[in-house]
Amino acid sequence: MKNSVIKKPAKRSEQVRTQETKSKILEAALTEFAGSGFDGVSTRAIASKAGVNHTLISHHFGSKDALWKATAEWVFETYTKQFFERREALNGVEVHAMIRTLIKNFIEFCAKLPDFHRFMMQANQGDPERLNWLTDRFLKSGSDAELGILQQAQELGLMPKGDSLHIRYLFIGAATSIFTFAPEFSRLSGKDPFSDAILEQHIDYLSRLFSKTNSLETN
Repeated sequence: MKNSVIKKPAKRSEQVRTQETKSKILEAALTEFAGSGFDGVSTRAIASKAGVNHTLISHHFGSKDALWKATAEWVFETYTKQFFERREALNGVEVHAMIRTLIKNFIEFCAKLPDFHRFMMQANQGDPERLNWLTDRFLKSGSDAELGILQQAQELGLMPKGDSLHIRYLFIGAATSIFTFAPEFSRLSGKDPFSDAILEQHIDYLSRLFSKTNSLETN
Protein backbone atom coordinates (compact mmCIF):
# COMPACT_ATOMS: atom_id res chain seq x y z
CA MET A 1 0.00 0.00 0.00
CA LYS A 2 1.36 3.38 -0.95
CA ASN A 3 1.81 5.90 1.82
CA SER A 4 -0.60 8.75 1.38
CA VAL A 5 0.74 12.28 1.74
CA ILE A 6 -1.55 14.83 3.29
CA LYS A 7 -1.05 18.18 1.65
CA LYS A 8 -2.00 21.39 3.34
CA PRO A 9 -4.52 23.45 1.41
CA ALA A 10 -2.86 25.91 -0.95
CA LYS A 11 -5.26 28.58 0.24
CA ARG A 12 -3.89 28.28 3.78
CA SER A 13 -0.31 28.70 2.56
CA GLU A 14 -1.33 31.73 0.54
CA GLN A 15 -2.99 33.30 3.59
CA VAL A 16 0.16 32.73 5.67
CA ARG A 17 2.36 34.31 2.98
CA THR A 18 -0.01 37.26 2.70
CA GLN A 19 0.04 37.84 6.46
CA GLU A 20 3.83 37.56 6.55
CA THR A 21 4.12 40.12 3.75
CA LYS A 22 1.73 42.53 5.46
CA SER A 23 3.63 42.16 8.74
CA LYS A 24 6.93 42.96 7.01
CA ILE A 25 5.39 46.05 5.44
CA LEU A 26 3.89 47.27 8.72
CA GLU A 27 7.15 46.79 10.61
CA ALA A 28 9.06 48.67 7.91
CA ALA A 29 6.39 51.39 7.78
CA LEU A 30 6.63 51.95 11.53
CA THR A 31 10.39 52.40 11.31
CA GLU A 32 10.22 54.70 8.29
CA PHE A 33 7.32 56.83 9.53
CA ALA A 34 8.99 57.08 12.94
CA GLY A 35 12.27 58.21 11.40
CA SER A 36 11.09 60.59 8.70
CA GLY A 37 7.45 61.35 9.36
CA PHE A 38 4.57 60.93 6.94
CA ASP A 39 5.74 63.51 4.42
CA GLY A 40 9.40 62.51 4.59
CA VAL A 41 9.04 58.92 3.41
CA SER A 42 7.74 57.27 0.25
CA THR A 43 5.96 53.95 -0.13
CA ARG A 44 8.87 52.86 -2.34
CA ALA A 45 11.26 53.44 0.57
CA ILE A 46 8.99 51.42 2.85
CA ALA A 47 8.80 48.60 0.31
CA SER A 48 12.60 48.61 0.02
CA LYS A 49 12.95 48.46 3.81
CA ALA A 50 10.47 45.57 3.94
CA GLY A 51 12.20 43.76 1.08
CA VAL A 52 9.01 43.50 -0.99
CA ASN A 53 7.83 44.69 -4.37
CA HIS A 54 6.43 48.22 -4.27
CA THR A 55 3.17 47.12 -5.88
CA LEU A 56 2.38 44.96 -2.84
CA ILE A 57 1.85 48.07 -0.71
CA SER A 58 -0.90 49.41 -2.95
CA HIS A 59 -2.30 45.88 -3.30
CA HIS A 60 -2.57 45.28 0.47
CA PHE A 61 -3.06 48.79 1.81
CA GLY A 62 -3.94 51.16 -1.02
CA SER A 63 -2.61 54.68 -0.40
CA LYS A 64 0.21 55.90 1.83
CA ASP A 65 -2.38 57.47 4.13
CA ALA A 66 -4.14 54.11 4.47
CA LEU A 67 -0.80 52.45 5.21
CA TRP A 68 -0.05 55.06 7.90
CA LYS A 69 -3.41 54.36 9.55
CA ALA A 70 -2.89 50.60 9.29
CA THR A 71 0.51 51.04 10.94
CA ALA A 72 -1.03 53.03 13.78
CA GLU A 73 -3.76 50.41 14.22
CA TRP A 74 -1.20 47.60 14.27
CA VAL A 75 1.06 49.15 16.91
CA PHE A 76 -1.76 50.44 19.14
CA GLU A 77 -3.57 47.11 19.01
CA THR A 78 -0.30 45.37 19.90
CA TYR A 79 0.11 47.61 22.95
CA THR A 80 -3.56 47.46 23.98
CA LYS A 81 -3.71 43.68 23.65
CA GLN A 82 -0.60 43.30 25.80
CA PHE A 83 -1.84 45.83 28.37
CA PHE A 84 -5.22 44.16 28.91
CA GLU A 85 -3.80 40.63 28.80
CA ARG A 86 -1.26 41.49 31.49
CA ARG A 87 -3.88 43.31 33.55
CA GLU A 88 -6.28 40.36 33.33
CA ALA A 89 -3.51 37.96 34.32
CA LEU A 90 -2.96 40.05 37.44
CA ASN A 91 -6.57 39.82 38.62
CA GLY A 92 -6.57 38.95 42.29
CA VAL A 93 -3.02 40.18 42.78
CA GLU A 94 -2.53 42.80 45.49
CA VAL A 95 -3.02 46.24 43.92
CA HIS A 96 0.40 47.56 44.93
CA ALA A 97 2.14 44.62 43.24
CA MET A 98 -0.15 44.81 40.19
CA ILE A 99 0.67 48.45 39.53
CA ARG A 100 4.41 47.89 39.90
CA THR A 101 4.18 44.99 37.43
CA LEU A 102 2.23 47.08 34.91
CA ILE A 103 4.82 49.86 35.20
CA LYS A 104 7.56 47.29 34.54
CA ASN A 105 5.65 45.87 31.57
CA PHE A 106 5.18 49.33 30.06
CA ILE A 107 8.90 50.04 30.24
CA GLU A 108 9.67 46.67 28.65
CA PHE A 109 7.24 47.48 25.83
CA CYS A 110 9.00 50.83 25.31
CA ALA A 111 12.32 49.00 24.97
CA LYS A 112 10.86 46.44 22.57
CA LEU A 113 9.24 49.00 20.26
CA PRO A 114 11.08 52.32 20.61
CA ASP A 115 9.84 53.34 17.15
CA PHE A 116 6.32 53.56 18.59
CA HIS A 117 7.22 56.69 20.53
CA ARG A 118 9.17 58.18 17.62
CA PHE A 119 6.08 57.53 15.50
CA MET A 120 3.98 59.47 18.00
CA MET A 121 6.46 62.35 18.06
CA GLN A 122 6.21 62.58 14.27
CA ALA A 123 2.41 62.38 14.45
CA ASN A 124 2.36 65.34 16.83
CA GLN A 125 4.40 67.38 14.37
CA GLY A 126 2.48 66.39 11.23
CA ASP A 127 -0.96 66.93 9.78
CA PRO A 128 -3.43 67.79 12.60
CA GLU A 129 -6.08 65.68 10.89
CA ARG A 130 -4.00 62.52 11.33
CA LEU A 131 -3.45 63.38 14.99
CA ASN A 132 -7.20 64.00 15.38
CA TRP A 133 -7.85 60.57 13.88
CA LEU A 134 -5.35 58.99 16.29
CA THR A 135 -6.92 60.78 19.24
CA ASP A 136 -10.46 59.70 18.38
CA ARG A 137 -9.45 56.16 17.39
CA PHE A 138 -6.94 55.27 20.12
CA LEU A 139 -5.54 58.00 22.35
CA LYS A 140 -8.68 59.00 24.25
CA SER A 141 -9.73 55.48 25.25
CA GLY A 142 -6.14 54.42 25.93
CA SER A 143 -5.49 57.46 28.07
CA ASP A 144 -8.66 56.90 30.10
CA ALA A 145 -7.63 53.29 30.85
CA GLU A 146 -4.11 54.33 31.85
CA LEU A 147 -5.37 57.18 34.01
CA GLY A 148 -7.45 54.75 36.03
CA ILE A 149 -4.30 52.76 36.85
CA LEU A 150 -2.27 55.90 37.43
CA GLN A 151 -4.79 57.30 39.89
CA GLN A 152 -4.63 54.06 41.87
CA ALA A 153 -0.84 54.38 41.83
CA GLN A 154 -1.12 57.93 43.15
CA GLU A 155 -3.32 56.77 46.01
CA LEU A 156 -0.69 54.17 46.93
CA GLY A 157 2.20 56.62 46.73
CA LEU A 158 3.66 54.96 43.60
CA MET A 159 3.19 58.17 41.63
CA PRO A 160 3.37 61.80 42.77
CA LYS A 161 0.13 63.50 43.65
CA GLY A 162 -1.21 66.08 41.25
CA ASP A 163 -2.93 66.29 37.87
CA SER A 164 -3.00 62.65 36.71
CA LEU A 165 -2.87 63.48 32.99
CA HIS A 166 0.16 65.71 33.52
CA ILE A 167 1.84 62.99 35.62
CA ARG A 168 1.09 60.49 32.83
CA TYR A 169 3.14 62.54 30.37
CA LEU A 170 5.96 62.95 32.88
CA PHE A 171 6.06 59.19 33.29
CA ILE A 172 5.90 58.47 29.54
CA GLY A 173 8.76 60.90 28.93
CA ALA A 174 10.90 59.37 31.66
CA ALA A 175 10.09 55.81 30.57
CA THR A 176 10.75 56.29 26.85
CA SER A 177 13.57 58.82 26.54
CA ILE A 178 16.45 56.39 27.06
CA PHE A 179 15.11 54.25 24.21
CA THR A 180 14.04 57.11 21.95
CA PHE A 181 17.53 58.62 22.28
CA ALA A 182 19.30 55.28 22.37
CA PRO A 183 22.14 56.25 19.97
CA GLU A 184 22.92 59.35 22.03
CA PHE A 185 22.85 57.42 25.31
CA SER A 186 25.15 54.75 23.84
CA ARG A 187 27.69 57.33 22.66
CA LEU A 188 27.75 59.14 25.99
CA SER A 189 27.74 56.07 28.24
CA GLY A 190 29.32 53.36 26.11
CA LYS A 191 26.41 51.14 27.18
CA ASP A 192 23.52 49.51 25.36
CA PRO A 193 20.21 50.85 26.73
CA PHE A 194 18.45 47.72 25.47
CA SER A 195 20.67 45.33 27.41
CA ASP A 196 19.06 43.37 30.24
CA ALA A 197 21.27 45.09 32.83
CA ILE A 198 20.38 48.64 31.74
CA LEU A 199 16.73 47.72 31.31
CA GLU A 200 16.52 46.43 34.88
CA GLN A 201 18.38 49.51 36.11
CA HIS A 202 15.97 51.77 34.22
CA ILE A 203 12.96 50.01 35.76
CA ASP A 204 14.50 50.36 39.23
CA TYR A 205 15.36 54.04 38.79
CA LEU A 206 11.91 54.87 37.42
CA SER A 207 10.11 52.97 40.16
CA ARG A 208 12.09 54.83 42.82
CA LEU A 209 11.70 58.17 41.06
CA PHE A 210 7.92 57.91 40.81
CA SER A 211 7.36 56.34 44.21
CA LYS A 212 8.03 59.69 45.83
CA THR A 213 4.94 61.02 47.57
CA ASN A 214 5.82 64.66 47.18
CA SER A 215 2.68 66.51 46.21
CA LEU A 216 2.59 68.48 42.95
CA GLU A 217 -0.78 69.98 43.77
CA THR A 218 -1.06 73.73 43.49
CA ASN A 219 -2.54 75.82 46.24
